[in-house]
Amino acid sequence: MRASHVGEVIADTGREDLRARIVDEAPGWYSPVAHLLFPSFFGLFVIVWVASKLTPMQTWEWAVVPLTWLLSNASEWRVHKRLLHKRRWFATALYDRHSPEHHMLFTHDDMVVRSRTEWRKVLLPAWAIVLLAIGVSPVTAGLWRWVSPNTGLLFLATAMGYVVSYEWLHLSYHLAADHPVSKLGIVRRLGRHHATHHNPELMQKWNFNVTIPLTDLAVGTVYRDGEG
Repeated sequence: MRASHVGEVIADTGREDLRARIVDEAPGWYSPVAHLLFPSFFGLFVIVWVASKLTPMQTWEWAVVPLTWLLSNASEWRVHKRLLHKRRWFATALYDRHSPEHHMLFTHDDMVVRSRTEWRKVLLPAWAIVLLAIGVSPVTAGLWRWVSPNTGLLFLATAMGYVVSYEWLHLSYHLAADHPVSKLGIVRRLGRHHATHHNPELMQKWNFNVTIPLTDLAVGTVYRDGEG
């Protein structure tokens, strides 16, 4: 038996062991649907609340939306590269959840979740969006106080919308090919970008954006065939 094939068999065995452990360790109260719906409803609730609080807009105030989106995209890239693929003493839980587990469970040629329980290793922790809302509150308050209330509100709404889109898109890349969402053109294209990142030989260097790979394009980390 070739050495490469032996390595593949060992990797497959380890992956199946991890898959079984994830299912076995899931708490009895765990609901995959609730795991997806809670951050979705929380984010959408904040967006609707913001819409209800906006006062008549000045044209320039809308600029905070694309600027916040770009900042979120760059932050996604940086956190993914610097914290999820490098063990840092202050973020070991993030690293352990991502590189040894998520990347072992899902590889570029086997991306599909086999049970909804595996959503635990695809979605962010359900409380993460609440923590993010608290974390960006100083920026929200600063914009409200020093720029305008509308810019603070729009910043918060855009940040929440970005997290929701991250969750929806990331999960969609791990659905079966015959799922209606997987058949959408944009999901297929973005899913290929993400699947490339799941190649063990490429994941440390390429395709760190999970949503739209704009920062990947800007800094030159989009993988193209032939690059090492």
